[in-house]
Amino acid sequence: RRLFSSVCFLIPLMYIAMGGMLKFPIPQFLTGTENILVNTLTQLILTIPVLIINKKFFTSGFKALLHKAPNMDSLVAIGSSTSFIYGLISFYFMCYGAGHNNLHLVHKYSHELYFESAAMILTLVTIGKYLETKSKAKTSDALGELIDLAPKTANVIRNGTETTIPAEEVKAGDTLII
Repeated sequence: RRLFSSVCFLIPLMYIAMGGMLKFPIPQFLTGTENILVNTLTQLILTIPVLIINKKFFTSGFKALLHKAPNMDSLVAIGSSTSFIYGLISFYFMCYGAGHNNLHLVHKYSHELYFESAAMILTLVTIGKYLETKSKAKTSDALGELIDLAPKTANVIRNGTETTIPAEEVKAGDTLII
């Protein structure tokens, strides 16, 4: 569910953030200098649910950092948090520039938003964890099938006679007959 939800927010976020660079048609209310703050706010609104959905990385990662035992979740939390915080700072400078009619400042910081990076990091790692879980399940199933192939009984020679016994009763020193 986390993966599906993250992807549902990431796709429109990536379209809005990167679509213009790829010459995709972007809705008019999100294009142009006059709409740059609306575009930025839309990206922010699409990023926050991805952060909330994947809060597990932050709680686990920062807790591990506090205990001086960083793990993969720590790396993900730091990378995503840094991107998000830098995006917020850029948004702040854009608003400041807009309020002071400094379009150069607005334009400069509009290219330094990394909200999509924060969401992409979380979503890609979530995809990786999903694939890892699926792979582990398949491996467990395959091992279970191998165990089922093991014989249930064994033919041994005991006291000079051939006897069929349950496989778990075979002891060291028994002579097996194949």
